[in-house]
Amino acid sequence: MGNDIAEKFRQVDTSDFPDFYAYEKIIEKGLWILWLVKEKLGIKKLTAKQIASIIVDVKGISTNEGSIAQAFRKAGDKIHVHQEDDGASYEIMKPGGDYLMSVTEGSINLWYFEPDKPFTNKRILSKDILNRLNGDLKIVDPYCDVRTLDVLKDLRDIRNRKIQFLTKIDKITNSTKRGKFLRELVDFTKENHNAEFRTYQPADIHDRYLISSECLVILGHSIKDLGGKESFAILLDRKMNEGIVEALVSNFDLRWKQSTPI
Repeated sequence: MGNDIAEKFRQVDTSDFPDFYAYEKIIEKGLWILWLVKEKLGIKKLTAKQIASIIVDVKGISTNEGSIAQAFRKAGDKIHVHQEDDGASYEIMKPGGDYLMSVTEGSINLWYFEPDKPFTNKRILSKDILNRLNGDLKIVDPYCDVRTLDVLKDLRDIRNRKIQFLTKIDKITNSTKRGKFLRELVDFTKENHNAEFRTYQPADIHDRYLISSECLVILGHSIKDLGGKESFAILLDRKMNEGIVEALVSNFDLRWKQSTPI
């Protein structure tokens, strides 16, 4: 049964739920799993072992059955514990859903990138930020080079995700660097067929942001420069900032139609 639930879980659209990776505590992650399977799959209850399995195998976060059970001992009225012959199973209650919504409501995540720490900052960008982004991605970054591709290649499940990258190829003024980037881009898109890069010619673009199904990430510098310069990244919940995100998506789609494939 555990494998069947995990497989069903992988196929569920979670775009209308808060971002799983925005939750830091194991009790919150466990409650999120219970919430989603109850609302989306009609499964009222799961054991701690089943919850841990989904978190590890589907969401890629390390935990275990004991940690889930220990966390739920402090959950109070957020869950209902079903005592059965083969052990306890857990069902999320309304206070549990309300709690999860309150944790993320209006939340803003901010990362600071210290100068001259390229390795550390690259890991922060890849592991802490980009891997929070689920589904298709729209990216605007006027300045890119091979370092941009080096960061993107670490995206979780990149080959199965549609990536639209809008840039300004004329910004690479050094002909040697431009040639190297274009050669590397050919190899990159051969491996990642759903990734497309376009250059926007009509006017200059200055913004740097990423849009996923759940989040908006605003970058202080281009992806290629994060590490060498002091900078920042801000992650905003899409639901909580719907007006801003929809305006950016509309503007992105318009520019995308006017741009040229690289």
